[in-house]
Amino acid sequence: MSRARSLLARLFSRRRTNTHGHERSIYVNTPLPASHTDSLPHYAPNHIRTAKYTVLSFVPKNLLEQFRRAANIYFLFLLILQFIPAVTTGLPGLSALALFTIIALTMIKDGYEDSKRSASDREANRARAVVLGQEWVNVNKAPAHAMRPRGLMRLVGSDSGAGGSVGGAVPGAAPQAVHTRTQPQFDIVRDMDIDGDSWAITEWRHIHVGDIVLLREGDSVPADLVLLGSSDPDGTCFVETKNLDGETNLKSKHAPAATLHMTCPQQLSAFRCIIDAEPPSTLLYSFKGSIQIIDSNDRDPLGVDNLLLRGSVLRNTQWVTGVVVFTGDETKIMMNAGETPSKRSRIERMMNYQVMSQFALLFALCLLSAILGGVYYSRANS
Repeated sequence: MSRARSLLARLFSRRRTNTHGHERSIYVNTPLPASHTDSLPHYAPNHIRTAKYTVLSFVPKNLLEQFRRAANIYFLFLLILQFIPAVTTGLPGLSALALFTIIALTMIKDGYEDSKRSASDREANRARAVVLGQEWVNVNKAPAHAMRPRGLMRLVGSDSGAGGSVGGAVPGAAPQAVHTRTQPQFDIVRDMDIDGDSWAITEWRHIHVGDIVLLREGDSVPADLVLLGSSDPDGTCFVETKNLDGETNLKSKHAPAATLHMTCPQQLSAFRCIIDAEPPSTLLYSFKGSIQIIDSNDRDPLGVDNLLLRGSVLRNTQWVTGVVVFTGDETKIMMNAGETPSKRSRIERMMNYQVMSQFALLFALCLLSAILGGVYYSRANS
């Protein structure tokens, strides 16, 4: 029963319900505590979908969308009356053909527009990203079989990145599995100023909470990251946030003082910390968290100046590194996006009012005529 409800939710809603509205702890190069070993949190995948329809939900959702128009309901009511011999005024097939043609043409138009959204989603989900690879293990990531969609879910969200294991090996798996797994295929990054032998190219949809990501100048941020270090000695970088708030001026971000020394992947692979973050929220200019360094047992606060948001672009900085804290629908930009709105022009809203008013007037006239006619013909001398 729960699986059926989950399937219906996937069919008729663009975004899954957020069940992780609580604080989270991200373990970097640190074993999970005993409380997390048996019940590993399943964070949202970094795959996004802004399209309104899926393969299975297109026909029912589009029909529901079209019959929100009062004119279509009115003509459907007249079509039903045409099949009643006592009140029919013509051929019902001709009336049905006209209504079905309009609905079919509108459905084709809506499907074409939504296919453009799907193509944009596919381009974003398959964009390239650079993560810490090789034999580094991300302990925050659930096993691949737990994230892989089953049954009809594959048709509902076919572009999901659940099948891949990226940004480090799966906990408990053999180290060589990162290189032998065919999906996704790793490529070693070599055109970098820092040592690139430990980095690997993957896709945005395969990024998970806890992955360590490398960004170079001009790259878009694939998920919400806590900044660890940058090419600047004081850990400062600059980002462009016009995709988030429309501002074209650059904003500065700063790495915590405890991570400024990490300028190579070997240091990142050995760095041990626990990042505590607030629940996912829509507030672009607010973030509360802390980073605890295991070796020194120091704890530093984290704020919005330490957070790189998905959708921003790195500028005037050679490279930065960061730990993923929020992915996919739990990133701030996606939580502010909301549902894809339905197009409702002012003329269409006025038409709905006019059609409903005329229908109410005609119904009142017909009812009044029927009552008066019944009273008249009920007389003995009529």
